[in-house]
Amino acid sequence: MTSLQITDSQGKKTDVPYSGQVIFSQSGTLSVQAMDQDPAAKPTTYTANGYEAYYGPVAIDEEKSTFTITVESSLVRNLIGQELQRVFEVAGDHLVITPVDPEEGWRVTYERL
Repeated sequence: MTSLQITDSQGKKTDVPYSGQVIFSQSGTLSVQAMDQDPAAKPTTYTANGYEAYYGPVAIDEEKSTFTITVESSLVRNLIGQELQRVFEVAGDHLVITPVDPEEGWRVTYERL
């Protein structure tokens, strides 16, 4: 992960010190591991104690530039069974992921290793 940006209700973007990785496997699964560097980070929809971890089968729609993961396992158990749809953009060795609903207000960038 090279960056995570959060956008507030006024449209102001803030960089959040985060680290992590996303893995798309050849067998059609996706896994996410990410951590907020702030030890006092509050829980969110996707995190517990500043940590985010989930995986499951993924369906990619290249025409729409979206993918959908069906969460099979997650640190945040409320996510299990949910389908999370994301918008993606690939530019060179960079992958940018955003939520389908811009009101969620985040953007994450990964670099291929």
